[in-house]
Amino acid sequence: MKKKDFFKNIISGFGGQLIVIILGVIIPRVMITSYGSDANGLVSTTTQIFSYLALLEAGIGQSARVALYKPIACNNKEEISSVVLSAESYFRRITYYYGLGVIVLSAIIPFVIKSELSHLTILLVFLLEGMSGVISFYFIQTPTVLLNADGKGYVNNSINLVNKILGYLSKIILAYFGISIVLIQFVFFLITLIKVIFYRLYIRKKYYWIENEKGKPDYSILKDKNSYLLTEIAWTIFSSTDMIVLSLFISTKLSSVYSVYNLIYSNINLLLNAVAGSILYVLGQVYHRSIKEYEDVHDSMNTVFIGSITILVSVSYILTIPFIKLYTNGVSDVKYVYEQLPLMFAMVQLLSWSRYVNGNLTALGGYAKSTSYISLVEAIVNVVLSIVLVNKFGIVGVLIATVLALPVKVLWCIYISDKIILNRSYKKTVIITGSNYLFFFAVVFLNRFLHMDILSYGAFAFKGFLTAAVIGVMGVGLNILVNRNCLSVMKKYIFKRE
Repeated sequence: MKKKDFFKNIISGFGGQLIVIILGVIIPRVMITSYGSDANGLVSTTTQIFSYLALLEAGIGQSARVALYKPIACNNKEEISSVVLSAESYFRRITYYYGLGVIVLSAIIPFVIKSELSHLTILLVFLLEGMSGVISFYFIQTPTVLLNADGKGYVNNSINLVNKILGYLSKIILAYFGISIVLIQFVFFLITLIKVIFYRLYIRKKYYWIENEKGKPDYSILKDKNSYLLTEIAWTIFSSTDMIVLSLFISTKLSSVYSVYNLIYSNINLLLNAVAGSILYVLGQVYHRSIKEYEDVHDSMNTVFIGSITILVSVSYILTIPFIKLYTNGVSDVKYVYEQLPLMFAMVQLLSWSRYVNGNLTALGGYAKSTSYISLVEAIVNVVLSIVLVNKFGIVGVLIATVLALPVKVLWCIYISDKIILNRSYKKTVIITGSNYLFFFAVVFLNRFLHMDILSYGAFAFKGFLTAAVIGVMGVGLNILVNRNCLSVMKKYIFKRE
């Protein structure tokens, strides 16, 4: 990747995501106050359900991206054209299955989920959300894959940013005037059409040669698509289970409660992912150069990611309840303040990021297939426990299920990475991970004695800044002490001059 593209990806990814997060925080509040928790829960659940249908593209997209790296590096336009045309052909073939799934779901869902909204409203919301997916599959997925593989993720980031801003602003304006949620979904569908136009104009200008090359679809190029698909299925089931279980077994109102808390912690995950996705390629390059050299980079990346998520969730844990009280002030159709939820959501993120670098190494070391089976086991455990616990413990039950399921893959990735691939003891990983876990639980314990009364968003911003500064300094200091090579390694591999 060119250095200028590297920083464009980081800036557009992180900066764009930050803008989307700010707007995204506003939307649920607007939906809840304008339409009620039931409508907000319906929209949130709709998005989660269609994430399952989106799995139809998962294997094709990842397989095509991997297949494109080599011909792009060699500037082999004929082979690039062949891969792109193969992916496009696959995407357009499965669009018909996606469309069929949209129709079937739209007909069934109104009679399945527990909501006080009319069946017609639920049907139309699902149908319009699904049609946006159909358009995306047919016209957008292939250029998205091509741009990511070519190191131009910033183009995708920019188009998605414009798309999100238009979508959020239209939702705020329409909600202000009390327009129905069905019309809001229709506007979202129109914005997807605008997104298609952006992509077609850019691809025709920058990659006009693709259609002129002699490359033809070669489906054998995407032979690994099923392995990637299994991993994505497992992750989507795992990450989408909670809200859907709540909507099916309890109500969409409780799903709305979940979505508000999840808004905080999923945004933390998105911000960290924006940075991680831009520097993760360093691990792959160093691994193939020298396994001994890789160890220091591996431990440093582990320190950076686990340390970062520990600081972020520690700050969020302290500020979540004060924020929820402000955010849902005046909303009385369902209870939003649950003292147990911040701990549960924080642990989900902490455990998930504990396996990030180790999970990446299992793929580099050739253990992606076996790891995908562990991902599937993890997902099944989560689904079963969620169904068992939701009726007894409600929203807390589905989160307990997630927390109990996560260590399965965490331990597996540590075992494969340290014992099998790096052929070393677990000592370094245990010290890095364990020290951050202890730091987080120390924050949880001390927070019992901290009574933070926040009555305005201004006070929230001020006290939030102070909290972040104190925990940030302490967290960074701890991780530098635990891994003293981290700063020098990051400077050498991430910020080196070209």
